[in-house]
Amino acid sequence: MKTPDLVFRGRRLSGDRALVLAAVQVLPEPDAAREAVTNAVADGADLVSFAGTGVEPLVAWARSKFPDLFLAVDTADVAVATAGCEAGADLIVARSDLTGVAARFGAGYAGSSVAAGLPAGGVVLDVGVLRAAPSLPDDVPVLAEVAGDGTPGGLALAALAASAGAAIIRTTHVRPVRHVVEMAASIAGTRPPAKAVRWE
Repeated sequence: MKTPDLVFRGRRLSGDRALVLAAVQVLPEPDAAREAVTNAVADGADLVSFAGTGVEPLVAWARSKFPDLFLAVDTADVAVATAGCEAGADLIVARSDLTGVAARFGAGYAGSSVAAGLPAGGVVLDVGVLRAAPSLPDDVPVLAEVAGDGTPGGLALAALAASAGAAIIRTTHVRPVRHVVEMAASIAGTRPPAKAVRWE
């Protein structure tokens, strides 16, 4: 269940559990979006994605503030993807065919079908929202979101997705999702538990 190494813009992203992608909506008030990013990082996000128009100032700010954080733009628009990559985004979560933009910048690519012509280590299959215990392909890294994100049922589904081999879980509830994917990895034996407790 070890997460495969992913390479986005020459930077390697790896882990011993499913990675957590914090989804941040670009809001009319930039301070609120910046606060959301800061909170996501504090809660343990491995990646942060920005959705909406006008992403480039936030990507540039996040790149400056958190230089080691992996950043993504979530869009169907060529211009938004291009501006995001120019500002420092590592990954395009594509809602349309944006392989040309990804190839131009060497960015990672997450789409609903496996992209041809891009380095395999930078391509992720976005399976969308999971509503039941998943059966995921094992020949490509998978990005998934779960129905009921943040609810007890959604957290259980996130744990099942992580156990089924999802490489990245997209969420707006970073801390609890991070906890359940760590727990799933500890149960699977791919990650040591943070604290071992012996029950008497």
